[in-house]
Amino acid sequence: MSTLSNNNDSWLDLSDAANLLGVHYTTLRRWADAGEVPHYRTPGGRRRFKRSEIAGFLESLHEGDVVETKSVVRLDAPSVGARIAHAGVTGEPWYGKFDESQRLSLRDEGRQMMAVLLQYATRTNGGEVFLQEGRRMAGAYGQMCRQAGLSLVETAKAFVRVRRSIIDSVYEAGTLAGTPDSDTWRLYDRMNTFLDAMLLATLEAYDESDV
Repeated sequence: MSTLSNNNDSWLDLSDAANLLGVHYTTLRRWADAGEVPHYRTPGGRRRFKRSEIAGFLESLHEGDVVETKSVVRLDAPSVGARIAHAGVTGEPWYGKFDESQRLSLRDEGRQMMAVLLQYATRTNGGEVFLQEGRRMAGAYGQMCRQAGLSLVETAKAFVRVRRSIIDSVYEAGTLAGTPDSDTWRLYDRMNTFLDAMLLATLEAYDESDV
């Protein structure tokens, strides 16, 4: 096994490697533990990643070119995710059914979801690993809604509110403003593909959850 001290290739910790991929560190941790991303363990058990291997993994996800538009670059997943978490839902009757720990989880999941969405949407095709991660996150959300006592209709309403906040945020960032070009329409289509898949995964997980 390579060591951290004698390899000229730079090494990244979990957080830095996740930032390079544009995903939340918990997403990368799951991928690493599932054997999908090469990594090494320090004697203390911490995960370390070669920059070249992370770049290679990222390249393997590029079945199509990344959409290059200045408006996409201006999108910031953490700030948009924070807006999603506060999308005017506090006054909704169903919001009060979540306890504080669930609300914190929803805010964190909102930021993670936006990061994964942008990774998927800004590719011309492919990126199925990001779509799969989005479905996983949506499934956990559906289960949480069921556990919190939301009805199926309330769960759908909550998702639609979040979806609208995402679209509004992207529009305000300029991605869908002005005269649309082919890349803009492709981005819009992939965003909807991702969000449609998440909605279905949310409802499926809700339906499969125990009462």
